[in-house]
Amino acid sequence: MRIFVLGGNCIRIFVCLGIALLLLSSAGCRKPEPARVILLVEGQLFSDALVIIDGKEAGKLTQTLIKPDGKLFIDGIYSVTLPPGHRDIPEEDDYEGTLDSLALKAGEHTILLETNDGKTLQITADIPPGRHLVTYLSDDGKLTWNNTKLDAAPGTTVIIRSTK
Repeated sequence: MRIFVLGGNCIRIFVCLGIALLLLSSAGCRKPEPARVILLVEGQLFSDALVIIDGKEAGKLTQTLIKPDGKLFIDGIYSVTLPPGHRDIPEEDDYEGTLDSLALKAGEHTILLETNDGKTLQITADIPPGRHLVTYLSDDGKLTWNNTKLDAAPGTTVIIRSTK
């Protein structure tokens, strides 16, 4: 039977290798945090738009319409009538469109909203990791990306640069 005795240098080498492997495995394998974009359109224009990201269809905004008589429609289908006097009953037709939590790799992307009749709004954005709320007020032609407010008329391209 042979017994091997490790010298001090060999033990130091094994300890250093163990620490290096531990550091590489914990930091090197972690996936980067995605960018998550929530789209909200207030007003009729673009409330049911097709969403195209980097040239690929990503979905369609879910349109909600509340009429002055309290009838609520989701994507054109009657869903419910709100009780008389409910605080959400508008004086005139109230349209909203939403698409919750698009997951994207951080980086530059082009988001295109396109209506059935061909009207478009293009957003080119350098999107950092994390959550981002994009609100478009169609009656005013204004777009808010997180806390940045910009003019955004239909048919234009809005450019958002990251403030990492």
